[in-house]
Amino acid sequence: MSPRLIINSTLPVAAAIAGFMAVSGPAQAISRIETTETDCSAIRSALINEGAAILRYTSKRGLPIYDRYVSSSLMCQSPSVGVWASVPARDTNSCRVIACDANASDDDDLTRFRPLLRLTP
Repeated sequence: MSPRLIINSTLPVAAAIAGFMAVSGPAQAISRIETTETDCSAIRSALINEGAAILRYTSKRGLPIYDRYVSSSLMCQSPSVGVWASVPARDTNSCRVIACDANASDDDDLTRFRPLLRLTP
């Protein structure tokens, strides 16, 4: 097999791999925020700027609690829907945020209107 034939037959494969890598890009890491060490406004700003974050705090019984919170109910993956939630922050016991809840969409009523939830600064 001549070197020219090898190059010609591997070029399409290499181009396909390079194209796939360019489209997929690097994975984005999600921020993790300890809520009791952060002000509510900073928590909400991080969610607005990044779209989503893992918020973590310790329960009154001493257990770690964490979940993914989002800036808008549009960030929830189907069948989950956005619901208002609150987490403790450094400056308040109830910082209002949006969580994605898979159980909130269990009803089969397709006519039920779900409002768009969105955090604002």
